[in-house]
Amino acid sequence: MVSETVLAISTTSLIVELSAFALVLYGYSQKRVKKFRTHGSAMTVAVALHLTVILSWMVFSLYAFVSEAGLDLRSLLIDAALTHVTLGAVAASLGVWLVGRWHLQADIQGCFGRKRLMLPTIILWSAAIALGVFLYAIVVTS
Repeated sequence: MVSETVLAISTTSLIVELSAFALVLYGYSQKRVKKFRTHGSAMTVAVALHLTVILSWMVFSLYAFVSEAGLDLRSLLIDAALTHVTLGAVAASLGVWLVGRWHLQADIQGCFGRKRLMLPTIILWSAAIALGVFLYAIVVTS
């Protein structure tokens, strides 16, 4: 059984992550109607929320999980966790880079050249979120 503290932190992290992802979807919708500043602002807040959860909970959680479970690469759970971490790290890195580049420019025209990375970033983030929900369900039911 998972402790109440771990359950509360995991649930809070999941809610924040889903909220951040909702902001990504909102930002994407704003881009489609050519509200590029609103798009960029929503993505910035989403990336900031995502980084907050990664640094405040997920790094610790990964360390505790690997310490307790070991690194048995034949385990579906370990494979799912490592895939989640990898996809999430790549998505977060791309998100930070995209948002950072946007904030370092006075003119948003430079963003259009990075457009080819934006959809893959959302796809990676979606996959990481889906695996995170899967891992959360396992933690809650264990």
